[in-house]
Amino acid sequence: MPVPEMDFSADCVKPKKYCWRDLELLTNSFSEENFIGTINFGKVYRGKTQQGQEVTVKIWLYPDVGRIAKYDANYGLTRLESECIFLTHPDVVNHPNLVKLIGYCCEVEDHHFGVVYDLRSKDTLINLTDKDDLTWKQRMQVASAIARVLAHLHCQNPPYSLHFVHPALIMLDQDFNPVLFDFFMLTGGVLGEKQHLLNQEVMLIADIPYLDNSFFKTGDWGPRADQFSFAIVLLELICKHAFGGEKWKYDDELPELWAWTKYKHSGFQPVDCPLVHESLKREPGFHVFDGVAITKLIFRCVVYHEIRPTMSQIVQFMEGLHFFTGGFGGTVLKGLLDKWDADDVFSSSVKRERGCFHFPCLVRKKR
Repeated sequence: MPVPEMDFSADCVKPKKYCWRDLELLTNSFSEENFIGTINFGKVYRGKTQQGQEVTVKIWLYPDVGRIAKYDANYGLTRLESECIFLTHPDVVNHPNLVKLIGYCCEVEDHHFGVVYDLRSKDTLINLTDKDDLTWKQRMQVASAIARVLAHLHCQNPPYSLHFVHPALIMLDQDFNPVLFDFFMLTGGVLGEKQHLLNQEVMLIADIPYLDNSFFKTGDWGPRADQFSFAIVLLELICKHAFGGEKWKYDDELPELWAWTKYKHSGFQPVDCPLVHESLKREPGFHVFDGVAITKLIFRCVVYHEIRPTMSQIVQFMEGLHFFTGGFGGTVLKGLLDKWDADDVFSSSVKRERGCFHFPCLVRKKR
């Protein structure tokens, strides 16, 4: 099967073409020592060029891609093409929190698909979430940066939507900066509205804790699905616990319900910051106001689409935290919190109990 020419933007730097042997040389034959983690249908490795440049290599595995071949025989090629076109487009190519593409490997007959990134990887966010060496300061900076890159994607014309913000698909570089490096459910922008996976396939391969709860109710994506999964990642960052990945079992409690249970057991008193891990409360930079505000933000993002904030509002919210301003959250954040507290639409889905939020219906069915 001939390899089609990719439709790169005219004003982009064309990525380099690699053969599979090149990827083997970069990663020492995909050695265990260089292995970072798994993604949907693939693996990620650290690598190094002959000139000593540290890179990251991502490959798609044919046995895994073959699981959905009955729906799309060219899934591996389609996904590679989409990612290369997206990452070389002028709208996104220079964003600090989107991975920089160096080149790609596309050997269709051998089912060899891979990409090489200009990225000095430390580890994926999911592998670092419960580690003590990721401080409160770094967690807030990571969350704020993820919000900014999502807002950037949402503000394009037409907007992009990831549908699935997952900590295993976010790499931290050597300076703990988060970098999005996988986009298997991305739509919009230069890619159009074509979805690479049908809804029934999503249920088979996606990590359920990060799937928007409205998807379980309707089988369709709502307009603010990214806000839901962002909130789950934010929850993981403050409680030092990863809900997804290999550890998650089908019968485990969903993260928004886990958070609700913790909040309920605190007597609905957000001032206790029950979602924040006790060790993080003792760290420099933590302020109880931020714990309360983030708790409200998380719950706001996991209820109905109509009352979820935009990603631009979430960026304003994060930048208004005491951690970033050194003051009482800033006027923008205070205004958002006051508006949410007085929001009649919000009150219709949230009961009040002793002056605090009480969410009676955070539930979704697992198919």
